Amino acid sequence: MAEKKKANNKKNSGIGLALWTVAALVLLILFIKNSSTIIKNLKTTGFFEKLGTKTPSVIQNASVPEEPVENDVQPLESVQIDLTNSNTNSSSNTNLISQNEITEQQQQKVAREKLEEKEKNTQEKKQAQETAKKADEEKSGEKEKAAQEKKENTPAKTEAPVPEKTMSLKLYYMAINADGSVARKEVTRAMKKSDSPLVDAVNALIQGPNVSEENLGCRTLISNGTKLIGASVKDGTATLNFSGEFEFNQYGIEGTRGQLQQIVFTATAFPTVSNVQFLIDGEKRDYLGSEGVWIGSPLSRNSF
Repeated sequence: MAEKKKANNKKNSGIGLALWTVAALVLLILFIKNSSTIIKNLKTTGFFEKLGTKTPSVIQNASVPEEPVENDVQPLESVQIDLTNSNTNSSSNTNLISQNEITEQQQQKVAREKLEEKEKNTQEKKQAQETAKKADEEKSGEKEKAAQEKKENTPAKTEAPVPEKTMSLKLYYMAINADGSVARKEVTRAMKKSDSPLVDAVNALIQGPNVSEENLGCRTLISNGTKLIGASVKDGTATLNFSGEFEFNQYGIEGTRGQLQQIVFTATAFPTVSNVQFLIDGEKRDYLGSEGVWIGSPLSRNSF
């Protein structure tokens, strides 16, 4: 056991010696390679003097090579040239800026002059328009004044009303005599002139007599609610179309005969009408009323 331990120690000592030998060789190589630098540092720093010992002759007599000094400073002439160029460029830039400023000022001046001229023209145009407007107003005022004076000096002209055109129509109503008998009564009424006098006359019969005609004893026997739907005249025959109310008379057969006479005599008062054909709601009937009065053919004054 002791021998094995002794052998291990011997082995470890051999390894350690080998490592120190390698380390010493590395340091020696580094010293040889950098000897000049080390000697220089020891000589320039006064390492041995600071320790209070004498500097070895090897180090004292060793020549220290001077290191080349990098000269970053350019020659004075070159610097002067660069400064000259710099000054020249600066001067050029300054001149360029000055010229740009001058050009910009000129442009601003031209723009300002154009704007002032435009404003001046606008102002002159506005003044001219105002002057023209004022002149027109004065001229118009003078015309109105002259027209007013002329109107005041001109005597007023009174326009006579246009007389309304009228026509005289013969209308036939019925009158009740003292003995109770019924007879026709002719009246003449002035009516407004129109393009359909026959229609106007028949409608006047349907509406009944006016106040003055009532005072004469006139009355109408045409059934209440009767309406004239249409009227036409052809070859002397007036075709009159009445509503259904015309068919039934409240006064019986005498009333039916009376309303037919009123219409036939009023219609035949026109020179273009000789007889009347009656229609009820657009249809031709043979008899009228519940007791039956013939209307199947045109009726004339001789039919009564």
